[in-house]
Amino acid sequence: MSDWVDQSRVIRFEGPSAFSPRFVGPPVLRWAPVPAATRFEVAVAGRERVVWTGSVASEAADLAEAWPLLPLGPVDVLVRGFDGDREVAVRKHRRFWKVPGFDGVRPGPADWIGAVHRAVGHLLQPARDEVLDYEGGYPRSAWSSFEDSVTGLRGRLAFPAQHHASYIHAYLTYADRFPDHPQAAEAERQALAYGRWLLEHHLPDDWRLGGLSPSTVLEGRFGGWVEGDHVTVFRAARVGEVMLRLFSRTGDARYLERAARIGDIMVDLQNPDGSWPFRVDPRTGEPSIGYTSAVVTPVWLLTLLGEVPEAPGTSSQRAARAAAAAKGEAWLLAGPVADGRWEGMYEDIPETPPWSNLQHWDTNETIRYLLSGRCDVPSRVELAARLNAYIEDQFVVWAPEESPVPVRCPTPTVLEQYRCYWPMEVHTGHWLASLLALHRATGEEHYLAKAIAAANAIVAAQDPRGSLSTWGLDTRFGTPLVTMDWPGCNAVAVSALLHWSAYHEALVNHAVEPAAQSFDSL
Repeated sequence: MSDWVDQSRVIRFEGPSAFSPRFVGPPVLRWAPVPAATRFEVAVAGRERVVWTGSVASEAADLAEAWPLLPLGPVDVLVRGFDGDREVAVRKHRRFWKVPGFDGVRPGPADWIGAVHRAVGHLLQPARDEVLDYEGGYPRSAWSSFEDSVTGLRGRLAFPAQHHASYIHAYLTYADRFPDHPQAAEAERQALAYGRWLLEHHLPDDWRLGGLSPSTVLEGRFGGWVEGDHVTVFRAARVGEVMLRLFSRTGDARYLERAARIGDIMVDLQNPDGSWPFRVDPRTGEPSIGYTSAVVTPVWLLTLLGEVPEAPGTSSQRAARAAAAAKGEAWLLAGPVADGRWEGMYEDIPETPPWSNLQHWDTNETIRYLLSGRCDVPSRVELAARLNAYIEDQFVVWAPEESPVPVRCPTPTVLEQYRCYWPMEVHTGHWLASLLALHRATGEEHYLAKAIAAANAIVAAQDPRGSLSTWGLDTRFGTPLVTMDWPGCNAVAVSALLHWSAYHEALVNHAVEPAAQSFDSL
């Protein structure tokens, strides 16, 4: 809207539903106050005609009455502001799609374990394109986050603080689950190689964030692309968590020292309100982007550090870590858990206006944190169920649908974020782990049925080479539209399938206590 328009007279949608491309259930649309208007007229249309109208006195419209009258497909909403009979606001139109939801069917299980063995075999393979000098003998994805799964051509851009932890979790979990499999020894070797990479490649010690792993590397050098020479803060906590796992595995004190160093930097960088900045200058700690909902990641690291008696630090440092975790949890509950602003997650996305790029990676982690046994928040099971409902409404593709989603994929699969609206194995894997936690906490059948279906959908998109499609197999073509897959995303799906298949096997054998709790790291 041009600057010459009086902005106080413009109807502007805001809040969690303001930019949503699609809904399974009826949304509540909200808009900013328009002081000149005393009432608002709302009209809702399907493809052919208006099906519902309403008049509201406040800046919100619940579309629950209109929803049953709408067919699946595009929905248009027109909001107009009046004072008496006079239209006094610049009207606003909004388009989104009504899409199908869960059908209630519990399918039979696919061959999850066979898919895991094939996927791990694919991930452990050496590079099929030119290996450059700076790669230093590390596994093929140490300096590359994506590759064409058909030709083997790799992109020379990587996000090590995010993806290296994913490989370590997947490979160690695989080696533990199948210690006698021919791939187990190589999986453990590569897990330790990624851990060594993280130890050896870090920001200079004299920087405020010295000792942290870079969140972006480009062509063998730290930084680049969207982040430039800045870093995503909370990713370091993900590295810290995997350092603790490697310490437990190997007894190598370097891993524990690095985890403690990362934890203390998290304490230092925490905002007074308990949140953390998103993207910062690693030399000074000054933020370039302030807001991220991803507070659960440092909270989880600081919580785990407090459980390791050997963790370096004075009594005051330990107390500071515990206090920072408590402040972070309080901010999380008062912030995105309450208001739904789940955004500020990815290294390859620039700053976006509030609510315009919602996502759910840390929503899933928050679900599992709430149900982990390390959180005593009242009504935590109900909170976790509500967060899952947000994911299922906004990001799960339950059946073939007419919407902006470009792929007709095996379902149910999970979309990444509004700015990258593709169904991905990594996000289906994260949701699968959350469904596991919710079923374990509640015993409710629908979580079990959804989890089986999600695991089956991950497997259904696997290609003959073993790669799990990052961009979704298109069932019309019988092949992905995009084959530039992300092995680190494959690794998350592998971890999820490993946790899920073990849990399901125990269920079948009546060996699971429904109240048993854990946090499945992916």
